[in-house]
Amino acid sequence: MTALNILSLTLFGIFIIAYVSKLVILYGKNSIRANVLAKGKKISGIRSTELFVKIATFIWGGAWLFLSLAESFIVGIVGRHFNEPLVNFIGAGIVSLGCAVFILAMKAMRTSWRVGIDKSTATKLITRGIYKVSRNAAFVGFDLMFAGLYLMYPSFLTLIIAVFNILAIHLLILQEEKHLRETFGKAYSDYCRKTPRYI
Repeated sequence: MTALNILSLTLFGIFIIAYVSKLVILYGKNSIRANVLAKGKKISGIRSTELFVKIATFIWGGAWLFLSLAESFIVGIVGRHFNEPLVNFIGAGIVSLGCAVFILAMKAMRTSWRVGIDKSTATKLITRGIYKVSRNAAFVGFDLMFAGLYLMYPSFLTLIIAVFNILAIHLLILQEEKHLRETFGKAYSDYCRKTPRYI
């Protein structure tokens, strides 16, 4: 296993531990089932978008894990666009940044953090912390991780995975923005005027 693969696997572990820990903490301390992605009764537009996100992110996570564990085998099947160790480690740096942004976003959201659109429980509009610079900080973190995975393991497979995930996340953001406008009205419109969608 190469140094890049060890670093990649470590970052994957950090991401998974942070994500699962947040879900467990919200349920254990507040009885909040935060993962509502493609669950419950939802209008078809939201459900199909969330299903797209769910499938795309599972594929991304699986690819990340398998590339970390068996890069040479997978590269033998899918090939590689280029082999530049400096670029590969820059990709790992971008994944690290994305993971850090995602964790900061989860922390800032406190009990309002959800995976998917939750119309069944009350949340607060979060505009503090990292959400002062991005309305969708957690998703910016994801987009950085998608792009970073491509740079770590550059192939048509990881490029397609990155593009599909960035598209899926963008479609989810559009659905969430509609939900937040309906829920928070003028407060959300004012927030949108001051804070960009991404960065």
